[in-house]
Amino acid sequence: MSRPLVSVIVPVFQCRDTVGGALESAFTQSLPAGQVEVIAVDDGSTDGSGELLDELARAHDQLTVVHQPNSGGAGAPRNRGLELASGEFVFFLDSDDRLGPEALERMTAMAERNGTDIVLGKQVGTGGRKVPRVFERTIERTHVLDPDCDLFPRMSMAALQLFRRSLVEREGLRFSEGLLSHEDQLFTAGAYLAASGVSVLTDYDCYYWAARTDGSSATQVGGAPPAEVHAIAHRAMSLVARYTEPGELRERLHYRYLLLEVFGMLEQRYLPASREGREIILKGCRDLLDTWLTPGLLELYDPRRRVFAHCLREHLNEELAEVLRFHRSGTPPGIRIDGGRTYLKYPFFRDASVGVPDACYESREPVRVRHDLTALSWADDALRLTGEFLLHDVDEAAPLLHLVLENGAGASHRIECQVTSSVRDEKGLAVTYTASFLPAPGSWADGRWTATVEAEVGGLTLTAPVVKPRGFAMPRAAVVQADGRWHLVRPLSPHERKRLTLEVGGALKPTDFQDVRISQARGRRLRVMADPPPTLPSGGSPAMTIVLRRSNEGGGEIRTGLEHGPGRRSHRYADLSVARARPGVWRASFEIDGMGGPVSTRMPEGTGRLGPLTASLLPPRRVYVRLDESPLAVHVTSPLNTRARRALGLITPRRKGTE
Repeated sequence: MSRPLVSVIVPVFQCRDTVGGALESAFTQSLPAGQVEVIAVDDGSTDGSGELLDELARAHDQLTVVHQPNSGGAGAPRNRGLELASGEFVFFLDSDDRLGPEALERMTAMAERNGTDIVLGKQVGTGGRKVPRVFERTIERTHVLDPDCDLFPRMSMAALQLFRRSLVEREGLRFSEGLLSHEDQLFTAGAYLAASGVSVLTDYDCYYWAARTDGSSATQVGGAPPAEVHAIAHRAMSLVARYTEPGELRERLHYRYLLLEVFGMLEQRYLPASREGREIILKGCRDLLDTWLTPGLLELYDPRRRVFAHCLREHLNEELAEVLRFHRSGTPPGIRIDGGRTYLKYPFFRDASVGVPDACYESREPVRVRHDLTALSWADDALRLTGEFLLHDVDEAAPLLHLVLENGAGASHRIECQVTSSVRDEKGLAVTYTASFLPAPGSWADGRWTATVEAEVGGLTLTAPVVKPRGFAMPRAAVVQADGRWHLVRPLSPHERKRLTLEVGGALKPTDFQDVRISQARGRRLRVMADPPPTLPSGGSPAMTIVLRRSNEGGGEIRTGLEHGPGRRSHRYADLSVARARPGVWRASFEIDGMGGPVSTRMPEGTGRLGPLTASLLPPRRVYVRLDESPLAVHVTSPLNTRARRALGLITPRRKGTE
């Protein structure tokens, strides 16, 4: 009989309800049955798991079952499976998990294609199980000792992977026995360090990793004792040291062990432990730090872990417990910004009686900020912007705010903001401000300018874009004068949550003239009133005109200037004489000198028409305006011409009939 390609090793203990599904996922692999051998080792189960295995073995020739007394963990049954394995590769499958149907075929093909000794197939968590963050992309070949490889800090050390058996036997790799957890730490670390190469397969769900709903897994019931965990971590870090020189690479590989087995154990197991249990944890953690924590490695951890490390090494046991209690409370630490540096204010920050160095509290993460635009309007000959700048978790600061507007050519304008209030709440420091400015064409080049708020606090500069909130009403465009020129300045209305942008020197739009009205005026004229864009600074204004252009053959134009209207100061009006207008349709438009071409005149929504009105008696002409027509159009008719056409229409059929 030929040697199988893969030996699947399954440790079994008290899992009668799940082991059948796990084994079935191995029996039904896409590889030929003869290429997969399954070795199930019953570790003293008393729930009928052993009897079920024997029953399955009678139905499946590829299944080998071994029974042994309970050993206290998965290590011994896996080692027993390794003794019996004959495949070129071995895969460790837990009895409450399952394989994807093509998992073994895809992983072995990847190993053979790349000549790698380990293939980490994509793991999928079920029942709330979390999986390692290493499955972002497929990696054909790498090695944990390569300078750019980041697998080791991010992966789990669980041996639920494909290993080339020659690697396992050559290095004498075996699992730690008698432990409820961490039994695979040395096996997996040794394999990764000694492997010729590693592959990561992420385009197929290879392994479905389950969390037991009854909370009975080894890690869920507490795992290995702290002293055993620390002993294994020390051996694993020693193993890493055998393969690396002191320095950045070793520190990067060591990072995971202190993170999990020192700082993680403190956070999870120290406070609930008995007095004796606490002493054991403290001793193991201190021993690991004293042996392996270098200044470079310490720098890799966040402020909380650096404070833990200082308290441990200086035997500040009560202070350590206080910091742990603070962390457990879920309260985020306040932020202090000082001298261009950011500090997380965990307990005892700058407490001279304790003496924890500032460097332990220093954070390299950027301070989170948020900006909310609350108002934007033209007021007092300027564009006034009001907003709130929130510095998350900062509890003491006096920021200086500037509104910064930049164009695509690298030019910028900085407008100092007037701070109106500064309030500390549960989110952080909320600073309300107002900024007023006039984007004058003399110093503001034509084009688009985007807005950012910049906060200077404690020697640090923090920025946030100014974006349009949902449902925010944007102000209209305004006409601005500078250096003898008139330009249009328009706050653009982007999609929700997009950068606020000002357009300088743009063209008119029909909507820039608002509240358009038309009525009959004295002298058989049409009066057009409208609210044009505001002019800044107040006092002068460019010439504004309403124009009627005849769209019929022959054309024609009637042009009248807009004047300040009676009543509302913002409105303008023009009385249009149509006495000499030839019959036809005359389209209305507005113009502002220097603002580009004309824009059509649009009425508010409405129905009906104005007129007919008498435009002239000789020749007789009438005018009417359709109020529901867009753009606005004036219709000029000649009653005599209309009657003549009608008469001609009556005469022409008679002539045709007599011929």
